Amino acid sequence: MAVSILASVAAGANPLISPGDLSLRQDIQLLADRGIIEGPVTSWPLSWAAILSDIDRSEPDGKLSDQVTPALARVRARAEREAQAGELRFNARASAAENPVRARSFADTPRESGEIGAGLSWTGDRLSVTLNGQAVASPDDGKNYRADGSMLGVVFGNYTIAASTLDRWWGPGWDGSLILSNNARPIPALAIERNLTDAFDSQWLGWLGAWDLSVLFGQMENDRDVPEPRFFGMRFNFRPLPSLEIGLSRTAQWCGEGRPCGFDTFTDLLLGRDNRGDGGVDLDNEPGNQLAGVDLRWNASALGLPFAIYGQLIGEDEAGGFPSRHIGQAGIESSGTWMGRSYRLFGEYAATTCGFYKSDEIPNCAYNHAIYRTGYRYRGRTVGHGADNDSSMLSAGILLLETNGNSWSAILRRGELNRGGPADAENPLTATPQDILELQVSHRRFFRYGQIEIGAGVERIDDIADAQRDTEGKVYLQWRSSY
Repeated sequence: MAVSILASVAAGANPLISPGDLSLRQDIQLLADRGIIEGPVTSWPLSWAAILSDIDRSEPDGKLSDQVTPALARVRARAEREAQAGELRFNARASAAENPVRARSFADTPRESGEIGAGLSWTGDRLSVTLNGQAVASPDDGKNYRADGSMLGVVFGNYTIAASTLDRWWGPGWDGSLILSNNARPIPALAIERNLTDAFDSQWLGWLGAWDLSVLFGQMENDRDVPEPRFFGMRFNFRPLPSLEIGLSRTAQWCGEGRPCGFDTFTDLLLGRDNRGDGGVDLDNEPGNQLAGVDLRWNASALGLPFAIYGQLIGEDEAGGFPSRHIGQAGIESSGTWMGRSYRLFGEYAATTCGFYKSDEIPNCAYNHAIYRTGYRYRGRTVGHGADNDSSMLSAGILLLETNGNSWSAILRRGELNRGGPADAENPLTATPQDILELQVSHRRFFRYGQIEIGAGVERIDDIADAQRDTEGKVYLQWRSSY
């Protein structure tokens, strides 16, 4: 079965695995850590073709562990449902939430109080089509009807070029990504994605190992300080060692109403000639607002217990040709089995104040810009880490995954939000500094008509400006089905 699925995927257009499913990510990361998947797995959406190609090529002949065997079976079953060419598939979903979470993690939790959606997808020899539509109640951005999660893609060699509204997640973090996450709604974009992640044949570049590439050309919304800016993103990640994955990411906001939009402007932006005061760059011709940086994940074991450490460092500015004014993230995770269940534990810390590691931090810098004053945000939510700017967030999470795919998850957060204060009027979480303590718990279960997920939580908010404390409960219910 795996060979037939692989043949249909590799020969056809490239179905993608969108971020949001914690259980599927747990299985894929586990297979990558055990060497069964050889390609990078920290740039979402992932390519089914790459995942299945590695499984077919790398699966060992001997007996697999009690944790790896069910993970491999679940990934294959998921691919059989989603990745075969020539089949028309339908999907439907509905969700309701009371006080949706303000800052999303990797999990696909509801952004709005109510949503109902449906769609269909088809994959052919060269063409892949996914059409999704949603009707939303009480949307934060005023858009009651959406087409999020849609894609029209065409394969050229080992690349897919697609017009899409897909969620994305760049980086190894579980609670956040500093540069591109699924916290905000997806930005409509023309994307170029690598299908298979095979290493270079060249002796000069072969040391990079398996590698992946994503390039985005997006269009942001009209209702902002500089209407309709363009969004550019590029990520290259590779595995020079089976235990090490490295990612290089770069994004930029540029163009927009009243701003320069020519090819020369984009060239200056791409080459880093965008610092005001350098080479004739001034307020009128400054190319744009850029972020860039590096992330890595290294897995090992100690006393028979597998673990991984990861980190991400993103610069809000450029100095000497390299990113500067950094924000940062670091984490540690471990996986194993407990009472027949696969588990993953993680602890993560994120700091979104520029120069967070210095005594003289720079407030109101991260995700903000003097020209693009709405900042690094799309439709009211941060494109990067959900905690937004000038925040520190410490989080711990656990996922328990049963053999049949049912799962439990929990995440605990302790954070300081918008420590820079009211000077940043665009911070969508809070205009004043806040301390928060938050717990979220969820359970997903499969049944005859799809899967149902219920989540509940509580958040304590201490507002520093008025010395007030509020506590609010959160609950959501969502259902998904495909056939």
